[in-house]
Amino acid sequence: MAYRASQNQNLIRRLVVLKLWQARDSFMSERLMQKFEHERNFDWNDLRQLLRRGVEIDQARITQACVHGFRFLADIAAEKQTLASDRYQREYALWDPLRGEVATG
Repeated sequence: MAYRASQNQNLIRRLVVLKLWQARDSFMSERLMQKFEHERNFDWNDLRQLLRRGVEIDQARITQACVHGFRFLADIAAEKQTLASDRYQREYALWDPLRGEVATG
């Protein structure tokens, strides 16, 4: 079954929130965008390990594509934002239904 882009974005938003909640981390879209916009803060060595030797990395093009492609992550609903900020896993009542949404598609 093919998904529209907006459906994929909604799923990705949910997965980001759930994963970071489980990792006891928080999600701030501004911080992610700043990391992409300031390419020197990106871990380019990590990316190089995934590529064949000699493949040139166009840092400006990659970071621009990331900023454009992941901008939708800034649009997280209020209850998901509460969960995205919950580094201490106190918001189980929000996490459990969201997990169910992802599991059922």
